[in-house]
Amino acid sequence: MMTEHTSDTLIQNKKEVPSEFNRIAKRYDIATSLSQGYQKDLETSVERLNLKGNEYLADLCCGTGKSTIACLNNLPEGKVIGIDNSEGMLQAAREKLIQKFSEDKVTFVQQDVMNLDLSEDSLDAIFMAYGIRNMPDFEKCVRNLHSVLKPGGKICFHEYSISKSFVSKLYWKFLGNFLIVPFAGLTTGSTKIFRYLIKSVETFLSPNEFTELLKKAGFENVKHTPLESWRKPILHTFTAQKPQ
Repeated sequence: MMTEHTSDTLIQNKKEVPSEFNRIAKRYDIATSLSQGYQKDLETSVERLNLKGNEYLADLCCGTGKSTIACLNNLPEGKVIGIDNSEGMLQAAREKLIQKFSEDKVTFVQQDVMNLDLSEDSLDAIFMAYGIRNMPDFEKCVRNLHSVLKPGGKICFHEYSISKSFVSKLYWKFLGNFLIVPFAGLTTGSTKIFRYLIKSVETFLSPNEFTELLKKAGFENVKHTPLESWRKPILHTFTAQKPQ
């Protein structure tokens, strides 16, 4: 039996987050489908990686595979390994994609992104959507991702990040508490993980802080670009490259 967690305890112990995602995995896609432009935003961020199309890419915190689809659409001759620590989310991803793509194109494995079982200098690219803020140690995670990329390899974080301004914080609180939590809770039958997700954004780094963290970890060509329309103040693409 899975332990019950509140949003506060999940913030304090993020290792329990995957078990909460297991609870809602079968209905998670219904919740994200209510978010206008969800899939298009993922596609936009992957496109900002400017891939050649033949890379070996890791889609970290791949969830139910929507981000994996965005990656595959940009890799006609490449391969994706989807990694997540939630068994339920991975099962949903496999059911969605394995029949459409061969194992030569995509595989899914359960791993803790904080402790990836990947060799150093083994990946051409990394995509991570809505995942870095769920890591217990942002800086350690980014350093580890730097090590598994090949020299010249590219990385992209697709993530909610709000500035320290009162207006940005208020905007996020309104979206989270009056739109995301009620509607996502209604479609999945649980609001716990979504209340946690709202708080995880509030406790995450600002865009400027995260770009500085990437530079500190040894990345170059660090760039931060907001997404469009209502998401502009809160949702961003962060791209960077490991030096040659």
